[in-house]
Order: sequence, then C-alpha cells, then structure tokens
Amino acid sequence: MSKKISALSVAVLVFAGTFVGISSASAATAYKACKPANSKTTIGGLSYTCTKNPAGTSTKLVWVSKPCIDANKSYLSAKSLSSAVGSSFESRVSSATRLKATSERLITAAQKNVDTWSKNLAAYLAKNPNVMTSGTESDKKMVTTVQDGITRNKQRILDQQANIVKLDAQIKEATDGAAKTANDLATAKSSIATACK
Repeated sequence: MSKKISALSVAVLVFAGTFVGISSASAATAYKACKPANSKTTIGGLSYTCTKNPAGTSTKLVWVSKPCIDANKSYLSAKSLSSAVGSSFESRVSSATRLKATSERLITAAQKNVDTWSKNLAAYLAKNPNVMTSGTESDKKMVTTVQDGITRNKQRILDQQANIVKLDAQIKEATDGAAKTANDLATAKSSIATACK
C-alpha cells in the first residue's frame, strides 16, 4: 500500500509540476526572467524562447521573441560575411593602390626621357639644322631613333594616365563597397535593438 502511495505521490508531483510549468510559461512576460534555458512559450501570439537577450549585456535568461532571435542570427551571419567581404575590398584597394604607384613611377620615368631626349635633340638639331637632308645615314637614323623614342614615351605616359583613371575607379568602387558593407552591418546590428523591444 505504501509503495502505491509513493508511486501515486510521485505521479501527482510530476503531474502538478507539468501544470506549474504550463502556468508559469502562460504567465511569462516578454524580456523578463525565465527558466530553464531554451524553453519556449507564446506571449501575445508571438513565440518566445528562454535565452540571453542579444540586445542587452546581461547574461540572465529572459523570454526573447522569435523576431529578436532571427534579427540576431541575421546580424551574426552578416557580421561573418562582412568580415570576408571587407577583407576582399581591402585587398582590392591595396592591389589597385600598388599598381597606381607603379603607373606613377612609369609616368615619371617616361616624362624624364621625353624631357631629356627632346632637349638633347633640340640642341643637336640647332647645331645641325640640315642633318635630315644632307647628313649621313647614321645621323639621320640617330635622329629618327630619338624621335621614335620620344613618341613611344609620350604614348607610354598617355597609357599609364588612362590606367590610373581605371585604377582610381577600382579604388573608389572598392572603398564604396567597404563603406556600404559596414553600413549594412550597422543596420543589421541596429535591427536587433528594434526587434528586441
């Protein structure tokens, strides 16, 4: 008989505990203390989970709404993706900046050639004004070679200037992309506070 009473007492306690659990969940208040962790309830037609509020700094368990939890998941996903995308943008800016510096050095070198060769050619032609008509074939070839070199270097300058314009556009695109990614991440983070009211 006492064994039956014991078994019945345990069954009643378990059964009562079930009702206590239901009534405490039913009486749950959004973002107020709860237990146990990860238990679920519905408040005002909205699903809540007993967990840490991602919008707060406290480690206490409270009833957190599904939109709040979803907003936090979206933010964490965006944060992870933002890190990879941000690194990609930084790499693109760094690469384009290095290439631009190379183009600028090439322009400087080519311009130096144009200036030096033009000056030397002008001085030579001033001393030998008829070289192209009455000079030796070697002298004519030397003048033509210098003129061709000046032309090539001028073209090199134009090509590198055009390249710098493209590189500047790439740098701007990557910089804007990085800024947009940071802004999107900030928006995702602020949505947590909105969703976790």
